[in-house]
Parts: sequence; C-alpha cells; structure tokens
Amino acid sequence: MKHYLVIGGTGMLQAAVLDWNQEGHKVTVVARKKEEKLRRLSKCAAYPELLRTVQADYHQLESFQKKLEDLPEPDIIVSWIHRSGNNAIQALSNIYGVLAKRVELFHIKGSSAHDPRQNYTPIYSETIDYHEIILGFQLTGGASRWLTNEEIANGVREAVKLQQHRYIVGTVEPWSARP
Repeated sequence: MKHYLVIGGTGMLQAAVLDWNQEGHKVTVVARKKEEKLRRLSKCAAYPELLRTVQADYHQLESFQKKLEDLPEPDIIVSWIHRSGNNAIQALSNIYGVLAKRVELFHIKGSSAHDPRQNYTPIYSETIDYHEIILGFQLTGGASRWLTNEEIANGVREAVKLQQHRYIVGTVEPWSARP
C-alpha cells in the first residue's frame, strides 16, 4: 500500500484519486477551495477510511506548508499546481525532500510546458524523484480538442505507473494544431 498525496484532486484528477483508493492505497487530497467538492469526493470513495481530504490554498504558502507538514509522509506526490503557485512546488520539495525515503513527485503542467522557453522546473532535493506530466490535446480528424477529465486522469495514472522523467498526455505537436 502506497500513500498518494494529490494536490488538485477534486476536478480533472478525481477519477485517478478514486482509482488509487479503489486499489486500496491511502490517498490524501489537497484542494485550494470548495470544501463541498472534498465532501463529495469522500462520499464516492470505495474505502473512505483510506481517503483524507484537506482544504489548503497553495497561494497562501505559509498555511499551505503548515497543513502539509501535519500530513503523513507520502510515497508519491501528484501535483496540479498552476504556474502562479510555483513556490508551492518548491515547498513540497522543502517539506518532503528531507525524508529518509525517496519520494516521487509528478508535476502536472499545461501544454505550453512543452516549449522549454515556457517550462518551469523547480529546484528539488536529491531525495525527490521529479517527473513532469504535460497535458496536451487530441487530434481528431481535421480538428483538435483539449483533453477530457477522463483522458487526463488515465494519462496521469499511466505516467505514475511508467515513472518516466517526462510524460505527455495526448499530443503537443504540431503546435499549430493546438485548439
């Protein structure tokens, strides 16, 4: 049994959270707001005793860090933190990078992270195994569209399973076909 810490797990990652819970893993979900979404997520869990929910806004860095410090140590961190919260990614490394065990950190990013000029890679501890998951788009016939929540959740689960340094869900090329 692993302990997953999922930041931003009430929206597009909800299916992944529920799958990990169904598999019998401990899952802690941190959401910025909307405690009602956290309550609904808990009601959907196959094993509610293995699911913990925490409301903490990563833009409020000091209180965010404090709440994370009070949580059990994770084995895997899956983090959907918008670019405006990049300091929170650094905070994750500061908190969990001092553990004796290695921690896998999967940093989910938007499609623009495919461009190295727009990508942000935080400084992280040597005990953090850093992975990035880039969310692309789908080409269907002559058109393109953004990924669905189901496609994102499945792609994130696959990325965690494969443990690659960089994993792209969907496609990011040709860039000119982006929706």
